Amino acid sequence: MSGLDEASDAVYRTILFGIVLYFVLFGYGTIAGVGLAILASQFVFGVVAVAVGTLLYTQADNVEPAILGASICLVVGGTLQFAFLLAPFPVLDRASSIAVFVGIGLYILAVWLE
Repeated sequence: MSGLDEASDAVYRTILFGIVLYFVLFGYGTIAGVGLAILASQFVFGVVAVAVGTLLYTQADNVEPAILGASICLVVGGTLQFAFLLAPFPVLDRASSIAVFVGIGLYILAVWLE
């Protein structure tokens, strides 16, 4: 598994920027009570999840089950987040978070078993 090992430094920086931006927007929106910042953080959450899931899938040499599962869960989680932004049903938000957490867990499992 190569996973994110072969990603360029620019890709790493972009992913890190997206994660930091998510937490800044979420924190600001929560503390200041700004709904637009919360919506922006949810959009960034979806973008980062889909981007990392796609990157994992495309950079894996031989798609191991854990990496395949992680990439699918991350892309599904990001897509569900976009669906939540279009139709704000709480179940979509929860399903998105669960799918992303499972994806992260599967990636950690794949790295640990490597």
